[in-house]
Amino acid sequence: MYRAVLFDFDGTLTKPGAIDFAALRRLLGCPPKVPILEFIDSLGSPEARREAHLALDEFELAAARASVPNDGAEELVRRLARAGIACGILSRNSLGSIREALKRFSEIGVEDFPVIVTREDEGRPKPHPDGVHRAAELFGVAPGEMLVVGDYVFDIEAGRAAGASTALLTNGSAAAPMAVAADFTIATLGELDGVLGLQAGS
Repeated sequence: MYRAVLFDFDGTLTKPGAIDFAALRRLLGCPPKVPILEFIDSLGSPEARREAHLALDEFELAAARASVPNDGAEELVRRLARAGIACGILSRNSLGSIREALKRFSEIGVEDFPVIVTREDEGRPKPHPDGVHRAAELFGVAPGEMLVVGDYVFDIEAGRAAGASTALLTNGSAAAPMAVAADFTIATLGELDGVLGLQAGS
């Protein structure tokens, strides 16, 4: 039995597409296939990195204001709470953008996630396992007692490296080939009921 579920945010708890990554890359001058945070860290001067982070923060906030809850996200979080399973968020985004996006949710809010780990926290961002380990520590559980849920390979890599179980959310699309395999592959968040042993109407 899992004691905690750690969710990715964009494209997992929110509908995919709110962030236009191609436009963000053009804004920052980030080449295709290079992770954005790692690209910013590679910039040659502190001033260039500061300006890039400011641009990223503004872009994310605008995307957060345009985001909407993913299908079944709010109902799932409420079912988990009733079942005594803690919910957390692990994201490469800023805490401010997550708080802003959660204002677009009507049934749940930031208070429903006692653990939120973002790029502003200590440790390396996904795909490194640091954030999963930090979340497990804050929850007071072992990584093996957590399920990490996300829509991208970084989520699965971080969870697997930390020793947690993982679930890849495809949002109804074909799953892209990945170097690591998720323990579960789900098309919708509602399918987590079976993974977690929940009753859909509970």
